[in-house]
Amino acid sequence: MKFIDSHAHINDVAFDADRAEVIARVFESGVYKFIEIACETEEWEPALSLCAQYPAQTAAVLGIHPQVAQTYDASARAKLTELFKNPYAAAVGEIGLDYAYLHACPKEVQLKVFEEMLALAGELQKPIVLHVRREAEDYEPYEQTFSLLKHSWRPAPGKYPGVLHCFSARYEEAKQALDHGLLLGINGCFTYKKNEYIREAVKKAGADKLVLETDCPYLSPQGKRGTRNDPSNIPLIAQWVADYLNMPVEKLAEITTQNALELYRLP
Repeated sequence: MKFIDSHAHINDVAFDADRAEVIARVFESGVYKFIEIACETEEWEPALSLCAQYPAQTAAVLGIHPQVAQTYDASARAKLTELFKNPYAAAVGEIGLDYAYLHACPKEVQLKVFEEMLALAGELQKPIVLHVRREAEDYEPYEQTFSLLKHSWRPAPGKYPGVLHCFSARYEEAKQALDHGLLLGINGCFTYKKNEYIREAVKKAGADKLVLETDCPYLSPQGKRGTRNDPSNIPLIAQWVADYLNMPVEKLAEITTQNALELYRLP
C-alpha cells in the first residue's frame, strides 16, 4: 500500500530536533509523499527548501492562515506570487476562516484576506486548501466560506479544485463542499470518540471524496493522543476510516492516494 499525507507541517518547531529521522521513518511507513503546508510568510521559503531536499516525495502549499491574516499586505502578495513560479508550489493554502480564534484576528480582516487569497488562486489557477473552524455550534464560518466560494472564486481546472482540510463538520457542510468540487481532508479527528457526526458525514460523502492527512504535529489519532503526530500515522488513520466504511484498507489507500495526486497535480 502507498499513502500520501495531504497536509503536514514538518517544518514546525516540534520537529527541529529530529526532522530528518522523522522523514526517514515516514517513508518507511508506507507514506511515500507528504504535502508541506506553509501558511505564514516566514514559512514559505523554508517549505520550498524542504521540497528541494525531497523532490520526488514532497510538494508545498503556500498561503496565509486566517489566524495571521493581518500580516498579509501588498509586499506579501508580491512575494507569494513570485514564489508560485517555483515548481514545488502546488496549491494556495491553508486559507479560510477561523472563528475560534477571533482574538488573534477579527472577522473582517479574515474575510478580506480570504477573498484576496481566493482571487490569487484564481489568477494562478492553483487548487486551494481550506481551513474553516467554528466556535461551538456556530456554523457561520462555513456559511460565509461557501458564499465566498460561490461569488469570489474561479476554480482551477482539473478534477479537484481544492480540499476542505481537517473536515470537522456535519453532512450539511460536507455536501456543500462536495457541490463546489472539493475533497474532504480526513485526519485524527475522525478517530475521536465524540466525533460520530464527522464519521457519519464521511460515510455519506463516500470514500471517493476523501484524502488523508495528519495536520502534524497536531491531532494525533486515538491511541496516540497527547503525543507528537507525524505522517507515519497515516496508515493508522486509514485503518480507522476503512473499518468504519466497511472496506479494505488497501482500496482506501488506492482511492485517497489517487485523489491527492489529482488534487495537487502530482505525477
